[in-house]
Amino acid sequence: MGVWASGSFGNDTALDFVADVKSFAAVRDTLKKLEPDTGALDADEASIALATCDMLAAAIGRPPADLPDMPNFENEQVSEDLLESARAIVKRVRETSELAELWSEEDDAEWQLELDGLLLRLTPSEPYEAPARKEEPELPEDFLGYCYLCYGMVTERDGINFEYTMPEGGTLSIHPHRKCVEALMSGPHWEKDGSPTEKTRRRLMQDMGFEVD
Repeated sequence: MGVWASGSFGNDTALDFVADVKSFAAVRDTLKKLEPDTGALDADEASIALATCDMLAAAIGRPPADLPDMPNFENEQVSEDLLESARAIVKRVRETSELAELWSEEDDAEWQLELDGLLLRLTPSEPYEAPARKEEPELPEDFLGYCYLCYGMVTERDGINFEYTMPEGGTLSIHPHRKCVEALMSGPHWEKDGSPTEKTRRRLMQDMGFEVD
């Protein structure tokens, strides 16, 4: 999922979704599609669900501190029914989603607090004080991304940019720390030029979701 932080907009899936939203109708329609409870949401679906709910919270003047650039929807009419649906969706993500399972494998206390905050923002009757907007840290010049294993920042000094070009077109990439790869599996891990060995390459492809013979 790329960038990984506990807030609604702490991953690439959510940020890509927000960048594509041009109207409040898109927010409303996304929530409507999520209303039927047809089982657990996968990680991407859950990330989009939380981002949509926080965009709705922003529309009623109760945004989170990490709200990315988005259209101003504060003049839109937001019904209590829509807010109730959004609160139900947040609870669904918390109780039955792949995202919740992934966070449960770590210390998910911060993520749970973020969900509590989102539910509060979606409840106009609850007191709310808008938080100061967080200043984004300046990224180093050799920044690659965030490690899919430990979620920490990866640079050219301590990690790799592993890319796979799919036969049907398009390129996927992950950015693990070298030390995280070395802790994940037995070596040898790297060729003399620092590139992944065939064994490491196969494992990275498996972690990207590809079946490797």
